[in-house]
Parts: sequence; C-alpha cells; structure tokens
Amino acid sequence: MKNSNGFSWPETILSLSITFLIATTILPLLSNMMVQLEDQKRRYHTSLVLYEVAKTYTFESISTGVMYIEKVPYSYEIDNENICINYEGMREVQLKCVPLIK
Repeated sequence: MKNSNGFSWPETILSLSITFLIATTILPLLSNMMVQLEDQKRRYHTSLVLYEVAKTYTFESISTGVMYIEKVPYSYEIDNENICINYEGMREVQLKCVPLIK
C-alpha cells in the first residue's frame, strides 16, 4: 500500500473553493448586520437626545441646537407642536419627530 504525504491537487482546489464560497456568502451578511446594528444604536441615541432636549427646553427654553454622541451630530429643533431630531444614519439622513406635550 502506498503512503500519502499530503493532499492531492484536486483536493486542495476543492477545499479552497468551498472555503471561498462560504466566505463570499458570509461577509455580505455580516456587513449588513453591522449596518443594522449601527442604525439601531443611532436610533437609541436619538431617544437619549430627545430626553435631554426635553429637559433643556423645560428649564432653559432653548429650542435649537446640536448634541454629539460618539462624534455623530444630532441637531434638534422645537416648534410649537414637535421636537424633531435630525441625524446622519448609516444609509441616509434620518429625521425623528415626537409631539410636544405641554
């Protein structure tokens, strides 16, 4: 019986092809998941900014400004009916408005 000292050329090509196929399938999914996670984190930060803006408006009557969280600017504006937060999402600029209750 003959001893083998490693993989044959076709076995190596087949294993590399399978590895490449798996990697090209998983990397776009991972990238999309990272974008979705960052969008969720920015929506959460928007809620924090809304809370802080409501406190600031209640005590100091400041109706416009910008807050930075993790180097992302969240600009806010308060009119008679809404508190609106404008921020840069991962894919597009986002706007979140909440009715102002007096």
